[in-house]
Amino acid sequence: MPPWPLPPLPNWLRRYWLRRDWGWLHLAVGGGGPALFLVHGLGGSGHDFHAMARILARDFTVLIPDLPGFGYSDKPDLPYSPRLFARELAAAAGELGLSRAFWLGHSMGGQVVLTQAVERPDLVRALVGVCPSGGHARADWLQKLLLALFTKPGGHLRLYHPALLVLFVRWCYGDPSHPSRAELTSRVRAQWDSLEGPLLERSFIRSAKALLAEPIWPRLDGLEAPVLLVGGRRDRIISQRDLGRLLGHLPPDTPYELLPCGHLPVYTMPQELARITTRFLRSV
Repeated sequence: MPPWPLPPLPNWLRRYWLRRDWGWLHLAVGGGGPALFLVHGLGGSGHDFHAMARILARDFTVLIPDLPGFGYSDKPDLPYSPRLFARELAAAAGELGLSRAFWLGHSMGGQVVLTQAVERPDLVRALVGVCPSGGHARADWLQKLLLALFTKPGGHLRLYHPALLVLFVRWCYGDPSHPSRAELTSRVRAQWDSLEGPLLERSFIRSAKALLAEPIWPRLDGLEAPVLLVGGRRDRIISQRDLGRLLGHLPPDTPYELLPCGHLPVYTMPQELARITTRFLRSV
């Protein structure tokens, strides 16, 4: 657990700490009804879901973890990857006595919940992938070159400047003028500039490399759980071609929603995202 006081959660959420063999997993829980895990993306945290989770909590018990290496969870020396995250969340579900649940994942979290559905179908009633990663081809020569140029072995950047974070967050927004961008930028910068910054950098780089090396689409044939995919029309991170590759390996009747946004509908369109998620999960 972080050695400094944590900011309070909204009053409709409760904070829990789950003990794992690598450290502590931070989990926020609220609402009532069927269990719904909300899994954040690369470099994100459970905070990303607070706006839409408040709406979802009218119909579901929302469980919002910080993945190992991110947010308020501990950041140990682990081989971070979607498979590791899926295993840790499966263990958390077991510890909480949940035999089956709904799952929603954003970006990297989308790849995590798809991995969960492949490896532990017994835990997944249905899932929603929001701008999910995992539909790309394996890392090409240019991506490998960029990783070699900008990262060191072990999971650190060769060059870091706060301006890079500002540009990355801006790139994720289809509408950079959205009021949530300043708050998100400030929060991300504060964590990267804190004592945990080097640990967060390590988990970020290792996770990014694993995402590129382990696309999920080749494993989706025969997936049993109902899936809803949600994309952003102005998404600069996850292309519609990659989403199409995911859809091509899911059942032909898999629903797909394309929203008028960038990569962060969890911030820019929380009401609409909560609405289509609730409608889909109720239908199954």
